[in-house]
Amino acid sequence: MNRAAQIDWWLEQVEAARRSVQDASRARRRPQPGAGLDDDRKPRSGRVAQLPKTRPADEIIRGETITGGRDEERSRALPATSTGGGGGRAAPSRPSALAPVAGGFGGAGQGAAGRARQLAAGYQPAVIKVVSYARGVARATATGQYVQREDVPLETHDGRMLTDREAVAAEIKAWSPDFSKRAESQDVGAFRLKVEGVLDTLEGRATYEKAIESAFCGHRHAARIDADGSGGLEAHIVAVMAGSGKERFRIRDGQAADQAHEARPRRLDSVSNLAVRMRVEAATGIGGDAVMIRPGATSHGRDGVTYRLNKLIEKGAAIDDHGKILSNVADARMAAREWGPSLRSQSARDTMHLIMSAKTGTDIVAFTDAARAFLHDRFGDHKFIFGVHTDKESAGHIHAHAVVTVKNESGQKIHPGPETFREWREVYAMHAQAQGLKIVATSAKERVSSQSYGATDKAIVQAADRPRPGREARDRAYAADPTNQRLIDNARQRIRVAKINPIRLPMSAPDRKVVNESIVAWKAVAVEQPSNRTAKNMLERLLMAQTVGAILHTIGQRVEFLTKEGEVPITSERMAQDLRLMNEAVSRTSDLLDGTTKQQFREISARYLETLANRVDLQRMQERGVQQLSRSEVEAVVGAKAERLIERAREIRIKEEREAASAEHVASRAIDAARRQEASGGIDPTSQEELRAERAIVVGSQQSAAREAREAAAAVEAARAIAEHPAQPLPTSLIKNDALAKLRAEQEKVVRELEAEKPSLQAIKGQRRS
Repeated sequence: MNRAAQIDWWLEQVEAARRSVQDASRARRRPQPGAGLDDDRKPRSGRVAQLPKTRPADEIIRGETITGGRDEERSRALPATSTGGGGGRAAPSRPSALAPVAGGFGGAGQGAAGRARQLAAGYQPAVIKVVSYARGVARATATGQYVQREDVPLETHDGRMLTDREAVAAEIKAWSPDFSKRAESQDVGAFRLKVEGVLDTLEGRATYEKAIESAFCGHRHAARIDADGSGGLEAHIVAVMAGSGKERFRIRDGQAADQAHEARPRRLDSVSNLAVRMRVEAATGIGGDAVMIRPGATSHGRDGVTYRLNKLIEKGAAIDDHGKILSNVADARMAAREWGPSLRSQSARDTMHLIMSAKTGTDIVAFTDAARAFLHDRFGDHKFIFGVHTDKESAGHIHAHAVVTVKNESGQKIHPGPETFREWREVYAMHAQAQGLKIVATSAKERVSSQSYGATDKAIVQAADRPRPGREARDRAYAADPTNQRLIDNARQRIRVAKINPIRLPMSAPDRKVVNESIVAWKAVAVEQPSNRTAKNMLERLLMAQTVGAILHTIGQRVEFLTKEGEVPITSERMAQDLRLMNEAVSRTSDLLDGTTKQQFREISARYLETLANRVDLQRMQERGVQQLSRSEVEAVVGAKAERLIERAREIRIKEEREAASAEHVASRAIDAARRQEASGGIDPTSQEELRAERAIVVGSQQSAAREAREAAAAVEAARAIAEHPAQPLPTSLIKNDALAKLRAEQEKVVRELEAEKPSLQAIKGQRRS
């Protein structure tokens, strides 16, 4: 064969391989009809010519993971037996008992009416959640071993069974060569700022405050100003690297040694350095050469923020960019939560933890087959492991956990969004119906269902309420730690709301459109099946959501019209008349609602009505010729919402007093338990370890009780201050928790809105600060 013939032959082979791969990919992603979803999977046609014969797979992989040929992996044929993983056997195939699917597969393409009919017939909504991502071998292995808890066997993408933790660890390790090598983003950094020639005086500290505020303008930050021992000052700052707009501080390693500080000092890059120096010079009048900003260590994510802030306050309290004092670990954690949305954090994702759920009573074998079919359908070119858990069947559901590599064989990554989840629900429901299960793909918007809680919330509450066997002391210490109380309380609240499932109010135009379409569909079902209670209840729920959503939308539009500056000014009398009509409409609507839905409606409507009430008062003053408001006049305007502020303060006081009493009770019980343990404990290491754990619980409980008592006292004082001066922001010394911080923020927002409404109100700023 000459060279030209050889080239032609190779081109034909390449083209045949390309066609085969494309055909296999299309076949894998194409939704299959029900009759083709049996477990007896047949080899695909059009395969590439066989590669040279190699050793058997079990000799190559030694039961660890699949590393065989690409075509074998793509075939996804499930062998009758397997020597991989933990030495287990593959799940036996069972003949498919496929039932006809009413209204089409999964809910896709049949419209809202078809989905409504299926829900009315007893179908359950398809539930798929991504509960977490993991980066690196250690985190991915921990996720896989969590899925394998209680010795649940895990099935791999190529049909092997992993029956123990070691097999799971080996499998994840075999995936790791394809894991991302990109480093995590550096989201927060420590900085030192020095302004030459500025002495330790009141004026000097004021200059430093201006320099810090301007240098880190647009970046969340906290700073501590110290005397440097030579009569000057030096500032230590922790700042978020991402600022307003597209600005982001970037740090470079210095090229030359600096004997006074470190071998290769770090520095801001030229763009960041220039921007900072220009802002400082504009704010202080001090030339850029006299200002030194030296970046230090950086960290990633909210945990990194907490760590850096704790390091900052080790040598003294710091003040953040909102004027809040940070002096302890709790302050640092609260600040980290507040700063979180501004981090713009990026972290490599190597694996995705996916959960598919079904209600108790669902056939477990059929559910397992549906989960397997879905995973092979959507993630056929990814590596994955999955297992089915029935330990929560008594709680009302069973679920399948899957750990899937984010990157597929071609190097493309999964970035699931709302449309992705919609598609996943449809495909999952399609395979479930093919297995005879009554599952349909629908959305929470179609059912005006409130967002559910996550697996993390459930794990937090379970650890606090029912300590796990073998981890009792650790879980009790976790629940007693004062820094974890807010986290646990918030998780409980989300679970309570999800179980109540209040009506989800449609606030946006797309949401209202979905609700209107669902009403049409459920009306048709109610006419077809007048005795169907599900149809009746759902129609009532949707009509209530439509009515309440329309009221809120109308109020919002009217308030926007009345408060918008136009060529023809609207009189205060007309505004007041509209305000009275809106209040009446809100009051009548509130009487028809109950529970969380009522609270949600009142909170949203109150924001609109308060904006209009403030505008009415300002318009009246303007009509009287008032050009500038005094402090008393500002408080008079705020008086329209003073009652609500006072009521909110009273609720906080009652809640904090109740929590203080509860914490005191928990501390007393912990002391009693420790005394019993001390009296019955022996001298063996296990008894001593348990005794130490009980003592740690006592210390944590006492700290929690003391903290709750301080917060209760602060809440009492805050309620008194609010009642006397509603518009006077609470003193910083009283801000002991999130609720009081939100109350103060609400007060400040009132005054800011007034100042924005009338530029002449800027004159009251000095009075408010005093």
